[in-house]
Amino acid sequence: MANQKTRFTTDTLVLRVASGKLILPAEIAAKVRNFETTPENTLRSIRGPTPLIPTEVYDTSSVYSNMHGIFHARLQRSSGVEDVTLIHTGDTIYYHRGWKRSSPLKALIAPIGDSTALLNVELTDHNRPQFPTQFEMTDRGIVIIPQNRARAYFFDGETILPLGFDRAPAPPNAFGPETSRSDEPNREGYSVDRSQLNGTYTLNKDFGFGRIGTIDLYMDPDQKGGRLVPGAYQGAVQWLDYFGNISPISPRSNEVVFSSQKTNKRIPDALLKHIVWQGIDKGPEGTVARRLLRTKDMKNSGTAALFIVPGNVGYGTITPEANVPDNISTVWPDNTPDSWLVAEAPAVMPTPIFKLGRFAMGRFWVGNTDDQPGAVIPSLPGRYGTFAVGTALYPDPNGGDITGLWSTGGGLLSFTKTSTYLITPNDSGTGFRSGAVSSDVGCVAPSSIANMSDGSTIWLGREGFYMYKGGQVVLISEDVRHLIERINWTRAIGSCAVFSPETREYRCWVPIDASSQNQLCLIYDGKGWRTRYGERLRSVCVTKDHRRYILGVGKARSNEGFDTGVWVLDRETRARNVDGRTFRIETAWIEWGRSRDRKSAKTVYLALRESFKGTGTVKVYRDWRKGSTPAYEDTLNATLYSPEDPPPFWGSTQLGSKDEWVEKRPFWKRIDIDIPSCEVYKIVIETKDPFEFIGLAVDEEPKTGGFGTRIP
Repeated sequence: MANQKTRFTTDTLVLRVASGKLILPAEIAAKVRNFETTPENTLRSIRGPTPLIPTEVYDTSSVYSNMHGIFHARLQRSSGVEDVTLIHTGDTIYYHRGWKRSSPLKALIAPIGDSTALLNVELTDHNRPQFPTQFEMTDRGIVIIPQNRARAYFFDGETILPLGFDRAPAPPNAFGPETSRSDEPNREGYSVDRSQLNGTYTLNKDFGFGRIGTIDLYMDPDQKGGRLVPGAYQGAVQWLDYFGNISPISPRSNEVVFSSQKTNKRIPDALLKHIVWQGIDKGPEGTVARRLLRTKDMKNSGTAALFIVPGNVGYGTITPEANVPDNISTVWPDNTPDSWLVAEAPAVMPTPIFKLGRFAMGRFWVGNTDDQPGAVIPSLPGRYGTFAVGTALYPDPNGGDITGLWSTGGGLLSFTKTSTYLITPNDSGTGFRSGAVSSDVGCVAPSSIANMSDGSTIWLGREGFYMYKGGQVVLISEDVRHLIERINWTRAIGSCAVFSPETREYRCWVPIDASSQNQLCLIYDGKGWRTRYGERLRSVCVTKDHRRYILGVGKARSNEGFDTGVWVLDRETRARNVDGRTFRIETAWIEWGRSRDRKSAKTVYLALRESFKGTGTVKVYRDWRKGSTPAYEDTLNATLYSPEDPPPFWGSTQLGSKDEWVEKRPFWKRIDIDIPSCEVYKIVIETKDPFEFIGLAVDEEPKTGGFGTRIP
C-alpha cells in the first residue's frame, strides 16, 4: 500500500477555456469540446439540436434543400404582435407563423408558377462561396437581402414588395393654352384664358381664372391692363409605393410655351392659363400613388428646378406625399400658380442591388452595391428603399469592397477585408462622415459580426477574431491560432455567428481544412475559447421573444449522419437523440514548470455534477508525448454519476414515480491511475454520454533522488 504521507494533491483545476499553446497555466485546458457554460459556472455538455418543425408534425423532406438564411422577428400587424420566422432554402423563402396554422410553413417568395406564394420571383440557388442571405429589422418591417445580384425585399408581416423602385417613370405629356382664333397666340394646347368670354373661346366660365403664367402690369397710369410675358414650363412624375418609398424622377416632359399676350381690360390676371398633364405613367406592383412635379416659369423665375405640385387647391397647401392618389389616372389638370410651388423634389437614385444592409441612425444603410462595391449609401429617414443622389460615402480611400456593416453605440461600423471605419453624423447634422478605426484590420464575413452583452462587437478578420470596444480594435483569438490557421478562407465569407443570451457566449461557425461547410464552432465567453462540433450551420439567429432560442439552418448530426433542416440549438427531445457527438476535456501538460523533477501521478479526482447517467473514458499521457496509445486508460471505472446515491435522471425516471426531484448536487469521482516517474502528464476525459464538469485534482507522489522533493 502506498504511503499516504508522501502524497500531495494538486489544486483543483477549474477548466473553463482552452488554448492551443504548448505551455499553459494548469487552469487553462488544451481542449474543451462540445461544452457550454451554465449559470452555476459549470461546464455542461451541449444538448440537441432539435428540429424546429418535427417530421411527425409536418414533413419537410421535400421543402429543405440548400440553406441560405434564417431570421426571427416580432411584427406589429392589424391583429396584434406576431412572431415571424423567415427561412431561405433553395429558391424559396418561407415564413413560419406558428403552430395554429393549417401548414406551419408558407411560401413568402417563390418561383414563378407557385400560386401559393405572396410574391413570385426567380431566386438563384447554388452553393458557391457567398454571404448568407441578409435580414435586417427596421421599425416598419424586415428587409430581406438575397445574394446573387437579386433585389432586396421588404416585408411587414402582411405585405411583401421589392424594396423601393429600380427605375424611373416615363415622362408625362404636357398640353398648354389654346385658342380657336387664328389671330391669337397660343393656338395649340389645352386651355384658353378668360380675356374674352364669347363664343369663340371654349373655356367654361365656371372653371374660373387660370393661375399659371407671368403677368407684366402696365406702369403707365393712363393705360389699363397688362400682358402675359413669354414663359415655359416642364413637368415630371414620381411613384410612391405602399411603404412610402419614392421612385427616381422621370425624364422631363415636353416644354409648354406661353406666348406674349396683352389685354386692355382692368383684370390682366384673366390672361393666366391652365396646363393639363397626360400620359402619367402607371407604377409597378405596390405603387399606391404618384407625385406630379412641375417647374416654375423657367424664363422668368430664375430656376428650372422641379417642385412638388400641391395635392389640393388652397393657398400655401403643401402635400409631402402624392397629388395623384391612385395608380390608375393618366390625366391631371394643373392650375397651380408658381407661388404655391415651395417644396423642391429630392433627386432620388434607383434602388441599387446590394449585398449588405444595416439599420442605424434612423436610416437604412446599404453597402457593396453592384456598380459601387466600395460605397455605403444611407436611405431617406423613414423611407428605407429611397436613396438620395449624392449621399454615398466611400469609407476606404483604396476602394475596397464593403464586407460588413454593423450598428454600434457610436454610429455605423463599415468594414472592408483590410480596414474598419466608423460612420457618424457630421458636425452640422446635415450629413455623415467616416473615420478610420483601423487601417489594417477588416472583416471577411458579415454574418460573423455580433455584439457581446457589454456592448463590444466581435467579428472574424483575416488574422482571427477581433473585438471593438471603447474605440479600439484588439485581436482576441491568439489562443486558438492553431484553429484559425485551419480556416478555409475561400469559404470563410459564409461564416455565421450569434451571441447566446442564455450562456452569454459568442459563437461562430467556420469552415476548416477543405470543408465547404461551417463545421467548427468557436466559442468565446469573454475570458477564453472553446470548440463545438456537430452542426454545420449556414445561418443563425436568436428569437426576439421571451424564449431567446438560437435557431440555425443547415446540417446537424443525427443517428444516421447529418440531416438538413431548421434547428433549435441547445434543446433536445426524446424523439431525437443525437448519438456520435464526442465530449472532450483535455488538460494542459500539468506540472510543466517542474518537469526537471520527476513525479508519479497516482489518482485523478473528478468534480462532477449529477446531471446525466453514463460512462466515459479517462486517458493519461506523459512526458510531452501524445500518441495513439495513452500511458493509462480507464474505460470501466469512469462512471459519470455517483452510484452510492444516484438521483432521478431525465429521460429514465417515469413521471409520477415516487422519486423526488431535487437540486443536482456536485460529487467527487475517484479514478486510480499509475503514471510513474514522469516529467509532465496530461489528462483527457472523453465520452459520448453527456456530463457536467466542475474541475479535477490529482494525487502526486514525488520521486525521491531527483533534484528535490516538493513540499505541499
